[in-house]
Amino acid sequence: MTFQARFVEINSHSLYCEYFSGGNLPLLILLHHGLGSSEAWRAQFECLRDGGFSVLAYDRWGYGRSDDRGRLDPPYFEEDVRDLETLLSKETKPRILIGHSDGANVALTYASRHPEHLLGAVVVAPHIYFEPKMAEGIQGLWRAYQENQAFQKGLQRVHGGKAVFERWFQSWTQLGADWDMRQTLSTIQCPVLVIQGSEDEHATVQHAKDCAAALPNGQVQIVEGADHMLPQKSSEIFNQLLLQSIGEFQRMSQHVQ
Repeated sequence: MTFQARFVEINSHSLYCEYFSGGNLPLLILLHHGLGSSEAWRAQFECLRDGGFSVLAYDRWGYGRSDDRGRLDPPYFEEDVRDLETLLSKETKPRILIGHSDGANVALTYASRHPEHLLGAVVVAPHIYFEPKMAEGIQGLWRAYQENQAFQKGLQRVHGGKAVFERWFQSWTQLGADWDMRQTLSTIQCPVLVIQGSEDEHATVQHAKDCAAALPNGQVQIVEGADHMLPQKSSEIFNQLLLQSIGEFQRMSQHVQ
């Protein structure tokens, strides 16, 4: 079992990747949220590593220690999906995608196109259609960014001088009210667990239920009292749900075989 932290050159840019090679268990890919980096998954990386899994966490293009990028055109996760496709192109292990917020959208889009080797996905607080609460949450973050120096310094610590917040804010405010991913979700073949906190600032509980309903093999878990940053702020209960779902995905795949 080995750990590697390195930069990988793909699609004309460099991505910072952390990879732990476990035994014969599935590869788990961690896809961070829209203002985060691989660092946001620290509690999960350690938990999954200790469980003997192979784990890949990386800073998506424009985030953390990966190369900077320019303007984001919605839906900007298309380029993130392309990067993920390249990263996994030579990987033959069965895999499970774990995505948070924007990372959940990357996971869902990838799953709709690449059923091969994919045992399942766990998506936390995905955004699958426009709703007023999403717009309210984005505007709330804009106000926090303008008024809260600690918030600004936190972003600077993780991303350096990259204009991460400005790009993220611009990309989401450009989306029209007719934006909807449910048709994409209807093509996903693998089992998917949708997790959301009951107090999520960016989506209603119904949003998570609609996401699960749009999936051919979707389930939903609402965590009472948790907000949008559930994996970080409620890591103990989230890790329990994560390990349970991973075990269920493995059992389901063995049953199919």
